[in-house]
Amino acid sequence: MVRSLTADILRMIRKEPFADLELIFLDDKAMKIFNKRYAFRDGSTDVLSFRIERREFGQKRFLGEIIISLDMALRNSKVYGTDFTEEVVLYVIHGILHLFGYDDGNPRDSREMVRKQNRILDKLCACRDLSEVLMPL
Repeated sequence: MVRSLTADILRMIRKEPFADLELIFLDDKAMKIFNKRYAFRDGSTDVLSFRIERREFGQKRFLGEIIISLDMALRNSKVYGTDFTEEVVLYVIHGILHLFGYDDGNPRDSREMVRKQNRILDKLCACRDLSEVLMPL
């Protein structure tokens, strides 16, 4: 289910459902280590994306890695009154947008990115049952 979800998101963003990416789901303890090491920030975060674009002859395009904190998703789903699965899917969308060069480092870019990720989430919710997305976890 996660593979078909990412294919749907890729199709909505760039019409590239055949690209590969790696999703890594962690707890806050592990995410704090990654956040400190790679983003040079203390504490946990919701999503880290690493663009590692490569394509070997005859292979799918590899976009990069997305690391998601499931603990943060659970906390934020309670804070914002959202469904846990939708929160995780939102993080997947957010991470994929980063892999395609979207940035949220300033208020204007952040607003644009939030609008885009919310539009994609709305489309996904309209066309599929997200409750089954995280079943393998």
